Amino acid sequence: MTMDLKKPSQVLISLLIVLPLFMFSCKGKSEATLSADSVAVEDAFKKSNGEMCKIKTTVVISYPESYKDQESTERLRQLYCSKILQSPDSMADIKQALKYYANTLLLQNTPLQVSQDNAEVAEDYDNIDVDNFEIRVRVTNVYNNNDVLSFCREIIVEKNDKVTSVIHRYVNFDLLAMKKISSEDLFVAGSVDQINQMLKSKLIETQNVKDDDELYMCGFYNLTNLVITDNFYFSDTGLTWCYEPGILAVPAVGETTLLLPYEDLMRFKSEDSALNRV
Repeated sequence: MTMDLKKPSQVLISLLIVLPLFMFSCKGKSEATLSADSVAVEDAFKKSNGEMCKIKTTVVISYPESYKDQESTERLRQLYCSKILQSPDSMADIKQALKYYANTLLLQNTPLQVSQDNAEVAEDYDNIDVDNFEIRVRVTNVYNNNDVLSFCREIIVEKNDKVTSVIHRYVNFDLLAMKKISSEDLFVAGSVDQINQMLKSKLIETQNVKDDDELYMCGFYNLTNLVITDNFYFSDTGLTWCYEPGILAVPAVGETTLLLPYEDLMRFKSEDSALNRV
């Protein structure tokens, strides 16, 4: 008996074809196939005091490459571009939307009026003092199962190589309804107060304290903001809500994340809730 052994190059090619399928898929049903892309843009401007600023925006994304058929893929990409890359609703081209988002971030952090001599000054950074700002955005997929997609948009801002802020914002898509999922879509009317109380109980548990007074001593001065929001994501075990620094507590406390298990939430789910599929 003879064996048909593949050449090393053939094996390598086969692995390169198969590996992405494992990298971008999760176990379960009806997942979207994901891919990645990135872009970087930069600009320079002179401040009113004559100092120069250089600003760079880098965006790295994981995005839906395909889902079911061509029509579904087009609708999902359009939804992704609109809700995550904040492009016009009609835009479905990922590369175009990616550039649009990066340039929008740049413009939002650059003065409207820029000195006419910026071009000349910007040619020689070595001879002047320059403040360097960088905005790094990374969009990653955190859940891809049961016709639900969850993405995390991490935004890191640096000044002169020192991190000044880090925030995480989450977006969830219902692939059957082809829309962004909000908290209101998941739960029956009248259940919000009970879920908010569950969040407070979870916060007390995670902080290892007894009551609101002890939470206050830990820096949680604004518990009125401890309510369900749309800044949450799906996982294999439950829904996690994320609160940016300063929302619930003093900024030094940092970001607060609270996980509520699915088993505790199921009694509040609405009839058409995506929770019925997890």
